[in-house]
Amino acid sequence: MRPNDLRHPVITILFALLLTVSASAKAKPLKIYFIDVEGGQSTLVVSPSGQSLLIDTGWSGFEGRDANRIVAAAKGAGVKKLDYLLITHYHRDHVGGVVQLADRMAIDTFVDHGPNQEDSM
Repeated sequence: MRPNDLRHPVITILFALLLTVSASAKAKPLKIYFIDVEGGQSTLVVSPSGQSLLIDTGWSGFEGRDANRIVAAAKGAGVKKLDYLLITHYHRDHVGGVVQLADRMAIDTFVDHGPNQEDSM
């Protein structure tokens, strides 16, 4: 996998969200929520049309702490399900909370960067 391969799905999703923003910018603003996941960051983007994109899920364990924070932020943003979940890479503080989050809310489309190409050295 080449380094630019990751950008294609990300750019496509963000471009679609931005198109929605420009089409309905007068009605509602684009909203971005930064969610503290203790060492990593989870970012929720909500378009004016209500489509949602979550980037990364934080850690697993901790009695669902990070998944609970994400669900609370989504609820506060009026998001009942995630349209897109994007995992930037496979470090535990970015991908660890996927299962716990999926147990708590629906996820329509999951996007990751493909096979892990990191060298263990």
